[in-house]
Amino acid sequence: MRCLAAIFLTLLLIASAQSQGEISKTNLPSQLATIAKHLRKAQSTKSLTERKSEILKARKLIAKMPPSLLTYELENRLNKALSLNVKTKNANMLLNEATEIAENANKLLMERTAKVDPEAAKATLMRVLSDPEFRNPWEPILKLLERLEKPLVRFLNWLGRVFSWFGAILRPVFEWISAILQAMGVWFWHWLQLLMKISPILAWTIIIAFGAIVLVSLAYAILKWWRQRQKLVAESVIAEKLVMPEQLLKEAETAAKKGDYLTAIRKAYKALLLSLDRIGLIRFREQRTNWEYLAEIQRKAEPNFVRQFREITHTFDLCFYARKFATAKEYTTVRQFAEELLTRALPTLSSSSS
Repeated sequence: MRCLAAIFLTLLLIASAQSQGEISKTNLPSQLATIAKHLRKAQSTKSLTERKSEILKARKLIAKMPPSLLTYELENRLNKALSLNVKTKNANMLLNEATEIAENANKLLMERTAKVDPEAAKATLMRVLSDPEFRNPWEPILKLLERLEKPLVRFLNWLGRVFSWFGAILRPVFEWISAILQAMGVWFWHWLQLLMKISPILAWTIIIAFGAIVLVSLAYAILKWWRQRQKLVAESVIAEKLVMPEQLLKEAETAAKKGDYLTAIRKAYKALLLSLDRIGLIRFREQRTNWEYLAEIQRKAEPNFVRQFREITHTFDLCFYARKFATAKEYTTVRQFAEELLTRALPTLSSSSS
C-alpha cells in the first residue's frame, strides 16, 4: 500500500514539474537511476559510514538537478533520514520511499509516457489514502463535531435571545426596586438629619431601637429555623428506630435470593446496627459513620466482640464504598453476625455498663 502511495506521489510530482517546465527529459532519467542506485546500496550495506556516504552522494546528485517538487520531496526524505540515526526503522522507511520515488520517476520518464493529468493522479492518491491504513482514527469524531457545529451555534444564539428577552422584562422591575430603595434612603436620611437637629439623643435612641428590633427579628428567625430542624431530626430518628432488625433481615434474604448481594449486605448490616442500638452499645443515627460506631463499641464491649464487629464493618465498607463485588459468602458472614447478636443478652456483650 505504501508502494502504491509512492507511485502516485511520483506521478503528481512529475506532472507538476513538467507543467512548470522544470524537467529536462534528456539527462534526468540517468540522474534518477544513479540516485536510486545509491539509495539501494545505502539500504543494503551494514556499515553506518558507507550508508551515510551513499546518501550524501545521492543528495549531491539531487542538488544538481533543476529545482522541482520531485527534487524537494527526495531531498526532504534524505535530510530526515540523516537527521535520524540512519539505521533506525524510520530512517529505513524514508530511504525506501525516496528510492521508490526515484525509480518510479525514472521508469515513467524512460517510457516517455503521455503527460499525467495532475487532477486524476491526485484523485487516485486520495482514494488510496482513504484506506484504513492511512485513515485518521479521529475522523468520525471530527465529522460529528462538524455536524453539531451549526445546531450548537443556533442553540447558543437562541439562548442569547432568551436571556436578552428576560433582561428586557426584568430591567424595569430592577429599576423600580432601585428607585424605591433610593427614595427610602433619601427619606430616612432627611428625617435623620431633622431629628439630629431637634434632639441628637432622640435620634440615636431611635437608631439603637431600630437596630435592636432588626437583631431580635433575625435571632428569632434563626431560632425558629433551628427548632424546626431539630424537630425534623428527632422525627427521622424515631422513624429510623421504627424499622425492626428482624424486618431488615427478611428484606436482606429476599434481595440475596434475587442475586443482589450488595443490597442484602446493606440491609443486614443496618439490622446489626439497630440491634446494637437496642441493647445500648451504640446510638444509631443515619448521619453517623461506621467507624464512629466502632469507636463507641470499643469503649463498651469486650475485645473479642470489637474484633468481630471491625471485620464485619471492613467487609461492608469494601463492598459498599470500595465497590468490591459482593458475594454470597460475604452476605452470609454479615447476616450470621447480625442474627447471633439478636439472640445475645447485654451482659455477654459488654464488659461493664455501670
